[in-house]
Amino acid sequence: MRRRCPACCGALWNTAMTFWRPGWLSRPWRTFINGRWNSTRERRERPMLTLAEHALIRKDFLEIWSSKMARATLIAVPIGLVVVVPALFLAAVCLVPLEQAAGIQEMLSLLPPHLQHYNAQQGLFYLLTNTLFPLFFLMVPLMASAVSASCIFAGEKERRTIETLLLTPLRVRQIFRAKLACCLSLSFVTTAISFGAFTIVASVGDIMLGMSFFLNWSWLVIILLLSPGLMVFGAVFMVFAFNRTSSRIESFQTVAYVALPFLLLYIAPFTGLFRVNATVLLLAAAVVWLCDLFLWIYDRRTFLPEKFLNAPLED
Repeated sequence: MRRRCPACCGALWNTAMTFWRPGWLSRPWRTFINGRWNSTRERRERPMLTLAEHALIRKDFLEIWSSKMARATLIAVPIGLVVVVPALFLAAVCLVPLEQAAGIQEMLSLLPPHLQHYNAQQGLFYLLTNTLFPLFFLMVPLMASAVSASCIFAGEKERRTIETLLLTPLRVRQIFRAKLACCLSLSFVTTAISFGAFTIVASVGDIMLGMSFFLNWSWLVIILLLSPGLMVFGAVFMVFAFNRTSSRIESFQTVAYVALPFLLLYIAPFTGLFRVNATVLLLAAAVVWLCDLFLWIYDRRTFLPEKFLNAPLED
């Protein structure tokens, strides 16, 4: 004989079904879920930059390119640092006899153990490619973003166009975001073209000297992590410095002082203190990105275009 369920079980089941009616529990949850889904979908479909921000970016780009100083700096300095100087070093390595040069053996002792079989020309070009040339290359993103940011923010003050900018429907954060996007975009294009030109020069040197391709883990860290970090650092630090300096020249000097640690980072291997490898560059990239985060948050909170209304003009 089959046992019947107690009456209390049936009562509990009926109570649960009563409270699980669509009008009592499922409808609020369905409305909440649909609302969250629709808001998430709207955020995904919303563009990162509005049309007004794109217009401001185009205006700032034209202002940068119309400045002779900025245009000459963005063109001449990368060509000199990543094309002319490496080409001159390559010509010197190939044409000058290095076997009897003073101090060449001390420099070759800085080579990694697996490259001790390189001759004087190969060893010197390897040291230049992995110690001196990265320093020249890293100056390009830092310089490009700093020059772009200086022209954008100083230009608003010098041309007295900040009043017109404040009359636009853009909010302060949108202005800040659009100006930094212009600086970073121009710096990215300059850095990418510079690396392509340097790759050609370095590849020609590797072929002439019978060496392997120069790209290694250290260069990958430089390209993928350290260079973008310096792009952001140059822009946000220029905003941070320009609020505290009276001229564009003082802002450039402040950025130059900040770049000194990177200069020491690449000069130290020649003294024998330590070797710059991928691990050291990863630590340097982490420090740079951490500084970028703090400066980005600080600049975003303290950036006020009204500060440029009564700011003194540059002589």
